[in-house]
Amino acid sequence: MANKKKGQLTQTKSWDKHLRKIGKCIFWKTERPSEKKMIEQNLVEFKTQTLSEAEKESAENLFDYLNVKLLNSLNYSELFNIYYSLFCTLDILPENLKSLRLTKEALALTFVKLSIEKNITGLLNPYSSELITINDIQDEKYWIEQITICMRADKWPNHKNAKILLGTN
Repeated sequence: MANKKKGQLTQTKSWDKHLRKIGKCIFWKTERPSEKKMIEQNLVEFKTQTLSEAEKESAENLFDYLNVKLLNSLNYSELFNIYYSLFCTLDILPENLKSLRLTKEALALTFVKLSIEKNITGLLNPYSSELITINDIQDEKYWIEQITICMRADKWPNHKNAKILLGTN
């Protein structure tokens, strides 16, 4: 370490400094994903706090209705079809629920709760060939992004299947 030749470390202090820099890089690379996840969770909590009382109440009413109507074991494509159908129209709901004030955020919150409560199987996106994780469907942003993706791809929900699942023929 005490060698003074060109291109080699000359002092122990400079070697220690170099190792500290490497250590910081490794530390920050591992810390960033967990820190990002914490920030995303705080944002989700903040978004649910920014929903109006009417939106929160509508989301709760819809969740209560869907939790009773839907089976405990549900296929992801069926769940997504119901979500997308409700985003497009409330005509698949019974008359007493058609007046709910549902925004995309309130719908996403409702389906996050449903995905936590229900046993979701067949985690393959029906509109693309990607596999979905449980963490994805338990994230509000995921549901909102899926609407955007389907609308850009000009894919539309099957309202008849959604009505059959909800029993509102």
